[in-house]
Amino acid sequence: MTSSYAADFKVFILSHRTTDRYLYWQNIKNVVDWTELYGFTGVLLFDGNDTFISPWNAAQEALARTKHLSPLIAVNPIYMHPFTAAKLVSSLTQIYNRKIYLNMITGTAVNYLASMNDQCSHDDRYNRISEYIGIMRSLLESTSPVTFAGEFYRVSDLQLLPGIDKKLLPTFLLSGQSDAAKQVALSTGSIATKMLSPQLANHLHDTPAINFGILTRETEAEAWDAARATFPESDENQMILEYSMQNTDSMWKKRMHAASLVNEDLAIGYWMSPFRNFQSDGPYLVGSYDYVSTVISDLLKAGVNTFILDITPREAEYEHIRNVFDLAVAKASL
Repeated sequence: MTSSYAADFKVFILSHRTTDRYLYWQNIKNVVDWTELYGFTGVLLFDGNDTFISPWNAAQEALARTKHLSPLIAVNPIYMHPFTAAKLVSSLTQIYNRKIYLNMITGTAVNYLASMNDQCSHDDRYNRISEYIGIMRSLLESTSPVTFAGEFYRVSDLQLLPGIDKKLLPTFLLSGQSDAAKQVALSTGSIATKMLSPQLANHLHDTPAINFGILTRETEAEAWDAARATFPESDENQMILEYSMQNTDSMWKKRMHAASLVNEDLAIGYWMSPFRNFQSDGPYLVGSYDYVSTVISDLLKAGVNTFILDITPREAEYEHIRNVFDLAVAKASL
């Protein structure tokens, strides 16, 4: 975003899903380049058994090819010890003198958890990530040796050198709709992230970060034409979604699935078809520049300061999104 209001809120863009091994990396590079070009904060980089490229490798490439962008890197305890994650953050910060954001993930598909022999319950995974964040913070915020004895991690006189400038310390984000997620976000000082609900900016309580997609054009009719052309109905994809629902214990995904069946409200542009057709992980906001910018302005006024956006892999969409955020800032008088 422009320098006049960049400090007021952050906008991270995620790359649209693809199973094409060659297009996968090209999509990431495109998202990185367009995010930098249109002045957004950074790019969300996924991790998991089914991701083709490590988010840490992608983050280094993103930092190397840009001057301002900050990566939002997914971190899951089942893949990496907290010291290793802290060391990677420290290394990237030293090399590029840029702030790193961390998207803390508690789980993955049930069959992937089984393949990794991870036997923690849903709530235990949140207890584990609480310890994980605590160790990372202690290592990154001070060069003093860290000793910790918890249920999941034990370290003794563990030290990370040379330390990080305080202004470049990482920011932790934590997704989740469960009570366990809310408690961990509060206790660890992490930014709680939620999906946009059909209530939009109404009844938001202590929700600093919102995740959703946007398809917008100058007029509402143009926006809906673009939306339906981008996300066509697919019986095959809907079957894939139903299979994936049998392979998750994620509270937010279950809530999104229920919402996709009953809560779609086209009158306010709250569109669940991309989720229902396994083309997005959450809802899309569809509408004219004026309408979408008003919703974003209302979210800003309600205290939202971090946006994680699903945007289709076309450069033109970035210009549309930039236009509505510029209008939203004007409306919110930021």
